[in-house]
Amino acid sequence: MSERFETRGEIGHSIAGVRDQIAVQARVFTVAVAISVAVLGFLYYQNMGLAEKYAALQEANVRVEAQLASALAAVERVKLDTEQGRVDAREVKTLLEAALKPPTPGSAAFPGWLGIKADGVKEAKALIDQYKTPVWIFATSPTE
Repeated sequence: MSERFETRGEIGHSIAGVRDQIAVQARVFTVAVAISVAVLGFLYYQNMGLAEKYAALQEANVRVEAQLASALAAVERVKLDTEQGRVDAREVKTLLEAALKPPTPGSAAFPGWLGIKADGVKEAKALIDQYKTPVWIFATSPTE
């Protein structure tokens, strides 16, 4: 395995070989370190770029969530207004129906009131002529 060196030349030659081997290994190690530094620098650059993009996305997400919350609040207000509008419309419809309903007074409201149906002008004139006193005539709406 090991040789015995007899002269200084052999020892110098052997040391030069070892020195060359160490120099080659140092160059390989230097190239490996340079490659790893370059790769790590690239990864760091990519990481910083991604971190900035992630921060921008988070900021945009916060803005979108705020806008969404505002829109949902507006929709809720519209929903409440719509419900109130429905209630108001029902009340107006009830009041309108009550206002359009023809009055049906009883004999206590108008003494001497008789419920007689007259389908035309001639029949109404006949009623007026029959009583010889002022007569109240209540007409129903033309749609009935």
